[in-house]
Order: sequence, then structure tokens, then C-alpha cells
Amino acid sequence: MEDNFEKQLVKVLNREKEMPSIVRMSLDSTYDRIRAMPKKKNRSVLKIAAACCIVIAGALFSNESVRAGIKTFFDFNDKGIEKAVDKGFINENGNSAYDNGITVTLDSYFADSNKIGFSIKLKFEDSKMLNGVDKVSLDYRIKNGDGEYVVESIPDTKHLKGKNQYISSAIEKNSEFDLKNSEVQYDGINESNDGYIPNLENAVIEVETVKFFKDNKALKGIDGTWNLELNEGKTISVNSVEYKVKNNASNIEILSAKSSPTSFNITFGVDGKYEDENTFGEENMKLIDESGKEYKFNGYSMDLRGNKTIISTNFSLSSYDNVGKLKLIISSIGEVELEK
Repeated sequence: MEDNFEKQLVKVLNREKEMPSIVRMSLDSTYDRIRAMPKKKNRSVLKIAAACCIVIAGALFSNESVRAGIKTFFDFNDKGIEKAVDKGFINENGNSAYDNGITVTLDSYFADSNKIGFSIKLKFEDSKMLNGVDKVSLDYRIKNGDGEYVVESIPDTKHLKGKNQYISSAIEKNSEFDLKNSEVQYDGINESNDGYIPNLENAVIEVETVKFFKDNKALKGIDGTWNLELNEGKTISVNSVEYKVKNNASNIEILSAKSSPTSFNITFGVDGKYEDENTFGEENMKLIDESGKEYKFNGYSMDLRGNKTIISTNFSLSSYDNVGKLKLIISSIGEVELEK
């Protein structure tokens, strides 16, 4: 019996190409200790320990496989999100709702003060629903447990239910379009340039319309009620990492600088009114770390307060990157050094 367990364990340990180095070292160490035990006196210990090693390794491989699958769903070329997902900042879900021949399932999601993202699978009872269709989109809202609507991704033809608008921009895509099995994967990311997304507690995604497109032209829509619990009574509360000004010889006033799992949010003010939006465009505004690595942003919010222009944006730097020093550079205005 011991030989059988030992053979299984050796088989697991030989899977070097699939195994992270830290896992490999841990299992090697455990295996060495097991082999050093007197077999006659520790047969049961050997069996249990070997079995546990195999189970743990199997679970790790399984989790890595699941995580790799989840990463493909959030492939929006956003390095901050990619880093967060890679580090496990993702919640698997599985809640489903059925209406009008469509099953809608929330596969996974993430949320912090800057961004909310989710991956939803749609299963169509009648394959003919997808005839002549190359894109599927959703009208949805995300309602927090206190009744406040945090996200409302709806057209202008529908009325807003929320009093506060937290979201600055939203992107979506179909990461999978499986006509054979009548399944479509829908991924969405909602972003707050101001970093004002509140903590989610007892939140629900309310899907109210499934929309069909061909060559970006709307074909039809199916209304229904598909309510998906996001966090099943749990509070999603994420602590941010604050940064302070280390050196500033410019006209840039840093109002807030903080890093979250998905991105680095910064709000700053500059004297005067800037009508040329390119002043703060990608070519002219950069965030660089101490190694010279540059981080991108998708867009920004601009506000005028008195005679001061206020800019808020999210750079694709995750708090998991653990960067100690940063530099904000605006070509025509100056630069500011920041430190954690």
C-alpha cells in the first residue's frame, strides 16, 4: 500500500512544468520528511501525508486551471485588472436566473472603488434565437443592498433609478460565441474615474434586456427579469494604498493618489482652464515607476472648480504590483514624485 501511495506522490512531483516553483519546493520538502520516517512505526502517517500532498497538489492545479480560464474572460488589455485577477482578486459565483427561454448565469466578478467587472454566460433554449446574430449585449443595473443603484448600463430610452452616477465609462465584449451549444459569454467592466464606487453589500445584478446585433446593427431585444446575487450577503470592502507627494516643483496639486487591486486612482488640480483635452491625453500624461515602467489609462474626468481644472483618472497599476515610488508627468505642465 505504501508503495502505491509513494508512486502516486512521485507522479505528482514529476509534473514540474505544470507546478509553480513555490509549490514544488513545499511538496519536495514534505516528501523528504515522509521518506525519512521509519516505515514500520509510521505507516498510517505515511499514507495520510502522501494522500494529503496529492490532494493539495491536485487542488492547486485545479485552481490554476480555473484562474487561467477566468483570465481569458477579462482580457481587455488592462494590465491592472490582469494583475489583480492573476493574484486571485476574483469571485466565482454560479448564480443563475431563467426567463423567456434564456438562462443567465453569473460566472465570476470583481469590484473595488475604481472598477466593477463581471462575466456572464447566456444559454439560449432555442438555438434559432442566435440566427443571423454576431453580438449579444445586455441592459442591466447593479443595485446595492441599501437600494442604491451603483451601475445603470442602459440606453437613453430607459429612465435612471439611481440618484448618484458613479460610473464614468463602460466596456463590453463577447469572449465566447458558441453557436453550436447556443451559448454566449458576456463580459463587462464599469469604471469610475473618480474612484467613488461604494462597497458592495447584498448587491444584485438586474439584467432586464438581452439584445442581439449583426454588424453592429440592432436586430431585436428580449425583455425579462434575470436577477443575479453578486456577493450573497457578503460585503466587498477593499482597502486602498495611499501615496503622498515626495517632490513637487510644478503647478500640479495632488488631491488624492491611491492604489487598489485593479488600478491606481489619482485626482489632481492645475490652475487655469484647459480647453484642449489633449493636454491630459495619453501622449502628454504619463505615470512612471522607479524602474521606468509606464502605466496606461483609458480615459479621465475633467471638472472646473473656480479657476482650477480638476482631473481624475485610473492608471493600469495594481496595488499587487507593490510599487514604492511613482512619477506623474504632464508634458506642458510639469511633474510630481509620489511615494507610498
